Amino acid sequence: MKRTVLVVDDNDINRLNLKLLLKDDYCVLEAGDLDAADAALSGNRVDLVVLDLALPPEPDNPQIGMGYLEKLRSESPDTPVVVITGHDERALALRAQKLGAQDFFGKPFDPDEVKNTIDRSMEAHWQAMREQEMHRALETRVNSELLGESAAMQALRAVIAKVAGAPSTVLIRGETGTGKELVARKLHEASPRSGHPFIAINCAAMSEQLLESELFGYEKGAFAGVGKRKLGWFERAGGGTLFLDEVAGLPLSVQAKLLRVLESGEFSRLGGDAIISSDVRLICSTREDLEQRVAAGSFRDDLYYRIHVVEIEVPPLREHIEDLPLLADAILLRKAAMCGKRIEAFDEPVLEQLERYSWPGNVRELENVIERSVVLAADNVVESIPSLSGPQPASGDVDPMTLWLQQLPDSGIRAEKAVADFERQLVEEALERNQHIKARAGRWLGFGDRAKDKMRYLCDKYDIEVADNS
Repeated sequence: MKRTVLVVDDNDINRLNLKLLLKDDYCVLEAGDLDAADAALSGNRVDLVVLDLALPPEPDNPQIGMGYLEKLRSESPDTPVVVITGHDERALALRAQKLGAQDFFGKPFDPDEVKNTIDRSMEAHWQAMREQEMHRALETRVNSELLGESAAMQALRAVIAKVAGAPSTVLIRGETGTGKELVARKLHEASPRSGHPFIAINCAAMSEQLLESELFGYEKGAFAGVGKRKLGWFERAGGGTLFLDEVAGLPLSVQAKLLRVLESGEFSRLGGDAIISSDVRLICSTREDLEQRVAAGSFRDDLYYRIHVVEIEVPPLREHIEDLPLLADAILLRKAAMCGKRIEAFDEPVLEQLERYSWPGNVRELENVIERSVVLAADNVVESIPSLSGPQPASGDVDPMTLWLQQLPDSGIRAEKAVADFERQLVEEALERNQHIKARAGRWLGFGDRAKDKMRYLCDKYDIEVADNS
């Protein structure tokens, strides 16, 4: 989209010459007096004003133009102004710049000078705007990570406020992309440890040896080629918070050493004998079913009980989809600033498409979709988004209950049996989608903390065979 220049000059020939000079690169509006200029500014988005200082009702009095320049700077401080003066009026031009004019050029016009001056002023203005947008975007990221006014997000913030001040270990559960690390950071920021380090580690992304050496550090000579001591994360996070993301990925050997730290508050560096005291608060996260891991023997039950003191569940985006417009706007601001683009909003059909999608990748997927849209956008409004490849709600967004009702016979039903049949179908679908793991299927159905017990009851009720340890 072309940027808009408003030319304010009472000379018809001057306005025509400027329009012909600028029209290939800019949308040019014209005003022959101050009233017309006010009308153009109130009815259009203007990116730059070219202002002749010699204006009616006193064309020989430059104070008319100076007064209007001051008005523009007061009422529209973000709109740059380039003034037109006579070639022998440099002192007047410098006075205009002190009042806030971005630049100036003289009459009679030199086409190259005029074009270069306006291009330079426009680019300087947009560079400053990009920097302001980036600053605002960074502030938005820092201060509004847990955006949302839904009941689910309000409950999440309330739990964080209650738990943050306690020294207890916290286990954060949630699907991929829900923002588990953001919740951990909020817990740290609101805790008495906020003045000390917050260190986050992805346990599933490292080998056993690397993870152990990074957690606890090592002494000089602990491995071949190691020439100096290295402090581990437990030391570097001293006084602060250590966040173990995807804790289910910890190897059993590392689990044993982590348990020792939690029980005694002490550890040793690899290759060393010195006992080191640890003063960190541990926060863990997982998208896996830890109970299933414990039952299968791949996660220690004693460590499970140590890290599972306080549990926080981060809701998937589909469970607070009413927050999507607010989230999408904040992400759009951030991504547009990052890409140096001036993109202000989503076209309404695009927003509706975003709200209809099921978001299996949650907020992280939303961020990626919006970033791709920003990169590809050619206008200041996102009018289309890349195809959404994840699972969509069935049959044109018709919910399961509606589909089920549509299948009922016209001749009537037995309500109790029909409701029981529907409940059984939901239970079987939940188990099928969650590898027949009761706890996970129960959380998928929204049963919360007693998910496994409720699923066990429903499986018994409908004689659905599922392994006892699931």
